[in-house]
Amino acid sequence: MNWRVLLPIGLLLLVILIFGGLADRAIVDQARSVESAAYAKADETARLAAFSVRATLARHELAVVARDPGPGVTVYRHVLFPRRSLRHGTGQPYGERSAVELVDLVQNSSGTTAQGLPEAVVAAAALGTADSKTKAAHRLVSGQLPVHPDDLPFLAQALGLGEDPRVESLEARLRAAPAAASLPIFPDFRRTLTKRGTVEGWSRRDDEGIGYEVPAGILLEQSQISNRARLANDPLPSGDSARRRIAPVPDVVGLELAVSPGVPSRLPIRTLRAGLWAAVFTSFLGIAAALRAFSREAAAVAREKAFLASVTHELRTPLAAIRLLGETLSKGRGNSQDYGALVAQESERLEALIDRVLAVTRMDEAPSFSRVQPCEIVTSVVQLMKPRAEHREVTIDWHDPGNEGSRLEATWDGEAVRQALLNLLDNAIKHGRRGGRIGVRAGQEGESLRLSVADDGPGIRRHDRKRIFGRFVRGETDSAGTGLGLALVQQVAQAHGGRVDLVTEEGRGSTFALVLPLVPPGAGIALEEQRVPL
Repeated sequence: MNWRVLLPIGLLLLVILIFGGLADRAIVDQARSVESAAYAKADETARLAAFSVRATLARHELAVVARDPGPGVTVYRHVLFPRRSLRHGTGQPYGERSAVELVDLVQNSSGTTAQGLPEAVVAAAALGTADSKTKAAHRLVSGQLPVHPDDLPFLAQALGLGEDPRVESLEARLRAAPAAASLPIFPDFRRTLTKRGTVEGWSRRDDEGIGYEVPAGILLEQSQISNRARLANDPLPSGDSARRRIAPVPDVVGLELAVSPGVPSRLPIRTLRAGLWAAVFTSFLGIAAALRAFSREAAAVAREKAFLASVTHELRTPLAAIRLLGETLSKGRGNSQDYGALVAQESERLEALIDRVLAVTRMDEAPSFSRVQPCEIVTSVVQLMKPRAEHREVTIDWHDPGNEGSRLEATWDGEAVRQALLNLLDNAIKHGRRGGRIGVRAGQEGESLRLSVADDGPGIRRHDRKRIFGRFVRGETDSAGTGLGLALVQQVAQAHGGRVDLVTEEGRGSTFALVLPLVPPGAGIALEEQRVPL
């Protein structure tokens, strides 16, 4: 194939490759753009969710200060310690004060004595009544009185609280409460995410410490973001942790929200890219297949041209000889008997060539099966080719099995098998050694018959052994021919459900064997159809 065909095909392949690369890059860029947009959206969602949680916390803090906390919110209040009594700081012993003054201290005092004890508790102890102790105890456990946690068990015992669990809870709360000096002044709060998964906030207003605790899950639900964001320390689906976007909630230590970006799965992108390159590769294969088909077509055309040239040459030679002999005889010159024999010989040669061409045109037709005797076919072929073999001083060695072989029958297309054997024997005579020997054998192999023709010629080269069975293909030889003989043999073998075997070695001759079933597939049905009267 010349460069005028290869150049446009090469350019086409280059264009397909460039298109595939550009399309692949566009797919990758588009995937990256979608992924970047998804990450940007996730960042914005996380930031807005954090501000939403912060706003919800602010509403809870206002409700806590207003003593109207929402559901799920735990509130802590306690008077900051120490706080000295100013109203009742007379220095007079509490046991010597009037009952009215002591009752007022029990109900209203939030101060401490000089020793740092709650005045209300001391006044209740001084009164000694059950009612005063009950009121003082209620104020004590509810955090309305300034008390040091170390003094709390003793004071609770004095008020008759005994093993009241509220005392233990208050003591734990007082010990966990931040120092008064570190608390911000309302409306500011110190907010922290605890290990329990709750948000704890503390502030002070006047001399009172205010604290609250709310579960983080409730905050997310009340902020209406639970379907979009979750706590950063919550476990995420497998493979999603590296892709999630984190946003801290303002003014809350340790509280961060995580949002999973809606990045599409990479599997469709990979599938699309794989499909793209599969299409490019398929295009390459298609072009390669088309190029191979074109090459085969060009080779077939070249072989047909060579065949026509060969047939033309073969026809011209006997026709020229016949014309020359006829002109000579018409002028009354020459020996008519000798010239007549030459005319008959050239006519026979011309007829054989025409038969060969006609046989090729009938190669694709269905075989006409009938009962035949294979040995008779072989004998007739040998007898027909003997004159040509004698012309090249070649001896044909054929052992006729006689009566034993005549009893063997087969269902073949007898004329097609005869033509195939003629071609094999003709090739052996033409390409074999001059003065050599050709062996023709027939032997049964199970349900098949093997008809072989062996010569002692130069053999067939390795690279020619498969291609010589193609139409118009000739091996490296100086003998005249059309390259159709072995193609016809192969076609006859296939039509009978058989095969052609070749055993050859360079310099030691070749053996072609036509192996045919005695009853080819479909032969019985064909015979039955031939018996049906029209």
